[in-house]
Parts: sequence; C-alpha cells; structure tokens
Amino acid sequence: MWNSLPANKLKSTVLFIVTLFGGFSAFSQKAIDFGLGATISTGLQDEWAIHLKSQYHFHTKWNTYGEYNLFFRRDVIAQNTETYHAFGVGVNYQLWEVSTAKIYTGLGYTANNFPIDKRNPDTSKLFASTGNLNHAAQLKFLGTLPLGEHLHLFAEYNITSFGKRYDTFTFGFIYRLSE
Repeated sequence: MWNSLPANKLKSTVLFIVTLFGGFSAFSQKAIDFGLGATISTGLQDEWAIHLKSQYHFHTKWNTYGEYNLFFRRDVIAQNTETYHAFGVGVNYQLWEVSTAKIYTGLGYTANNFPIDKRNPDTSKLFASTGNLNHAAQLKFLGTLPLGEHLHLFAEYNITSFGKRYDTFTFGFIYRLSE
C-alpha cells in the first residue's frame, strides 16, 4: 500500500494526519506541540529514522499524539539502503514532574510497511498484518525538558508488540504553539 502511493501523495497524507492530531481542537486546547527528531532502532544497528511528532494536550496530565517515522535501513550485503514508513497514534499520561522535566507513559497503535520475518527470534506473534501493512500496540516512555518558553527537548523509548527487534529510541525538539 505505502510503496504504491506516489511520494507527494504520501507526504500529503502524513502531513494531514500529523496536523489533524496536533490541532483537531485548536481553539479549546491547553497546548499543541509539533516535534522533529531522530529515531534509532534498538534492535538493529543499521536502522534509523526521521521522526515527526504532534501532540495535543487536552488536560494538564493527558495528551494525544500522532507520529510518523521514515526509516532508513542499510543492507550491507546488498550495498543498498531500504526505506519504510511507520506511524502511530495514542495517548500519554504524565507520571512525574521533576523540577521542570516531565515524565510520561503512554499506550498507542502503531503500523509499518516493513516486511517482517516471522521466523526471526526477535519478532513476536502479537501483531496483525493486512496486505503489506503491519499493526501492533505500542508502550511509550517519554520525557520532556523545556529549553525556553516554547522549545522543549524530548526523549522517548518505544516498546512495540512486534518484538524487541522493532523497539526504538527517539530524541529531538518539540515546539509548543501555546502554553
């Protein structure tokens, strides 16, 4: 599905999803965040991604998120670089606030178009596939640290039900549109 979409159509779709989750109720929100970062696969060394994030804080402790990752995987044997897409949506809850840093945990849905090898010992059986799209649950641990009035540093660790091969660490910057 993702590979058959033209690049400009895919970019428009992702931008729409990120914008929708970030600002679906822009006039009654507590805060809307947009973020950019890098994702590193903790299960495979030769894999990294560009990360786009959007969050809507509808309560002082709760926020919803939408995220998109464009993964790059270097195949050393074939000497080429593969790309695949992953997106997720979910909700985060603030557990602690230490000084100005905030620690969240969250649960969500994630999907990717990576051809998963089900025989790999690092792959679980707790996901579903439809066509070339894989669906799974995601557990998120997120920390944010304000660097200024609107700029925040974030780091997150994502555990997916695809198996430990697909767990990721992400870090980057968030720009908050309103406080």
